[in-house]
Amino acid sequence: MRHEAIKVKKTIDYSLLVIVIAISLFGTYMILSATYYADIFDASNNPLISFIDAFKETAIGLVAMIVAIFIDMKFIKKMAPLLLFLTMGFLMATLFFGTSINGSTRWLRIGPISFAPSEIAKIVAILYFPRVLMHMKKSEEAYQKSWVNVMLFGGITAALIFLQKDLSTMFVYAVILGSLIFVSGAKWKHIIIVFLIGAMLVTAAIVKEPFRLERIRLMFSDDFTLEGDVAQANQSLMAIANGEIIGVGPGRAYQTKNGHSQSESDFIFSTVAETTGFLGSTLLILGYVLMLWRLARISVLSKSTYSALVTTGIMAMIGAQASIHLMVTTKLMPVTGITLPLVSSGGTSTVILLGSIGLALNLSSNPEGLDA
Repeated sequence: MRHEAIKVKKTIDYSLLVIVIAISLFGTYMILSATYYADIFDASNNPLISFIDAFKETAIGLVAMIVAIFIDMKFIKKMAPLLLFLTMGFLMATLFFGTSINGSTRWLRIGPISFAPSEIAKIVAILYFPRVLMHMKKSEEAYQKSWVNVMLFGGITAALIFLQKDLSTMFVYAVILGSLIFVSGAKWKHIIIVFLIGAMLVTAAIVKEPFRLERIRLMFSDDFTLEGDVAQANQSLMAIANGEIIGVGPGRAYQTKNGHSQSESDFIFSTVAETTGFLGSTLLILGYVLMLWRLARISVLSKSTYSALVTTGIMAMIGAQASIHLMVTTKLMPVTGITLPLVSSGGTSTVILLGSIGLALNLSSNPEGLDA
């Protein structure tokens, strides 16, 4: 899997590290810009409360990234099946004991800790399924075993996320699984089967909830209303337009302050666009492109099928999540709750993303791989 024209170095990819830290710090700053004035009138009367929370989440995530850089990946690979079953247990528990927010039951509280098992399910899938798929090409028997394993455990996990009414996370999970299956060399008929199953699940989720059908209709509507389900998307477009070329500057984002209820999370790109303008938005998108390129480079350089697949899964997760967020905020997709990687607030998501990038950095320093 090594490209001979690219020089291999047995050190972590420092370019990727710098890009990730830069985007994370920029995201923390954007959360401050989005929440400062709203928090003045919060019960805490502390305009920095959301910023402090976001800074703590980023700090914890960076610690997770450092731990992931130095952890023994052979141990993680060995523990992946156990992690999968634990995650499935958490997802089941969420259905019965989870907290419902905005129509989705995806948060589980254990003591003082609250987390989203569906976020953990994404990185666990990235660690577990390459362990199975790396053997797919050895023989027809190995192929069939790998295929059954992926369809069984991948299908159960996707169904549990589906039952939480968390369509956006289920879609990202499906993209991860589909990317791993495709890159591992699955037969086209099986790739088409996975696609059709995913399409049926998405269709069922849309038909089951009338508000989703309404959001799709409003996305194509010419009625620029600021009421109902489409209000957030229209406010987002107004915020992006208001930013023009260089932005209005921090603290001056009128649309962000007055039009969005989730300007620090599900619609933070509109905060970025209004505050920093076309230039700032373009630099952020360029940052994601560079990040995905460095991840692709790690995958190509790896001599290990397992390592290459893990890095591919991380790349698919970040790419899918960022793309969906950008399309939602620019009204190219119906409104759905999904954060912008490393920029939006969100404890579990931030820690998982930074930890997963730490794993990619770990693999970048060990191109010989983990196939043994």
